[in-house]
Amino acid sequence: MIGSLRSSASGINAQQARLDTTANNMSGLNADSYKRQRASFSDLLYSKISDSGGPVLPPGEKPLQGSGSREVLNKADFDQGDLRETGRETDLAISGRGFFKVLLPDGSTAYTRNGNFNINAGKELVTQDGDRFYPEIVLPEGSREITVDKNGKFRVRDAEGNITDLTDITIYSFVNPNGLRSLGKSLYAATDAAGPEEEGTPGEGGFGEVIQKNLESSNVDLASEMADMMETQRNYQMNARALKMADDMWGIANNLRK
Repeated sequence: MIGSLRSSASGINAQQARLDTTANNMSGLNADSYKRQRASFSDLLYSKISDSGGPVLPPGEKPLQGSGSREVLNKADFDQGDLRETGRETDLAISGRGFFKVLLPDGSTAYTRNGNFNINAGKELVTQDGDRFYPEIVLPEGSREITVDKNGKFRVRDAEGNITDLTDITIYSFVNPNGLRSLGKSLYAATDAAGPEEEGTPGEGGFGEVIQKNLESSNVDLASEMADMMETQRNYQMNARALKMADDMWGIANNLRK
């Protein structure tokens, strides 16, 4: 009886984790470059039931009782989101494989597909939170127009029409991007599970192209998330009902009289 209670409780916890993931995906529907999260589950340890009172099985075999399930992984789905034209010169999107690299305040680096960049007071290209682009791009004084081609060539034009080439944009990739660790705010940190960092030129060697004046939209499919939410709610209700049934049976056993 206690095993049934524990199995049902673990199922409730697993479905709650799945529901939380779905709710988080739906909240990121309108967030630039948000990547849908997907929760994965596995079954827990099985134990053998004693022969007494158990079902009839061939000699040498004993029935197994499961212990429920648990969430083992919550990873991002890095499928390409739709590109949305914005008209801003510092908005950059990657069409294809790859990440932009940024410098964090503590000196470490992170990776992002969110190309919603700005120019700070020091004429540096930075994220919305002020993290500097890597390799660093600093605009000269008097810059009036920014152009970035699909191969990451970064150029500025001054008031006299003179064109200056700045640092080319480099993008980065990993063998297993699903192994990256989410830092929030569309930032990801490298891990051993993601594999070694691969550095490349946009539009070459299998890397995606840089599209100026565009941003990548979220890859969340609202219809799919709604369907997952309804399925999760039904599974949650089923586990809750199983929990109550086990509790009722335990109550009956406790109230038996000789």
